[in-house]
Amino acid sequence: MKLRALLITSVLGTVASLSPVHAQAPDACTIYNCMAGISGYGTSGGPACTPSLIWWNTPTDPTGGLAVYDESGFDGLASYPVRETYLTVGCPQASIATNAAILQSIMNQWGYALVPVP
Repeated sequence: MKLRALLITSVLGTVASLSPVHAQAPDACTIYNCMAGISGYGTSGGPACTPSLIWWNTPTDPTGGLAVYDESGFDGLASYPVRETYLTVGCPQASIATNAAILQSIMNQWGYALVPVP
């Protein structure tokens, strides 16, 4: 019986190692808050914001990140609408009147750019 369990565990482990691994997308409001911090609104968030900043720079294809890359490299013009849509749809609070100016500032500073990740 133990040999059978060991064999099943081994097979499952092999199958799992062959499956593609996709990065987990941070919550849009978390990204909004972290981007607001590095844009001068509030605190930077420190190490807790690292996953959000990485996701901002991660290619949209195939992982689903927020940065569009083409054959020439990073494409800021194509990244802007992807990022803006992710923030506004995923975090409706980012679009309310009191936060809309912050969202616009984030997009003006970082919508077309990669962010430095500490």
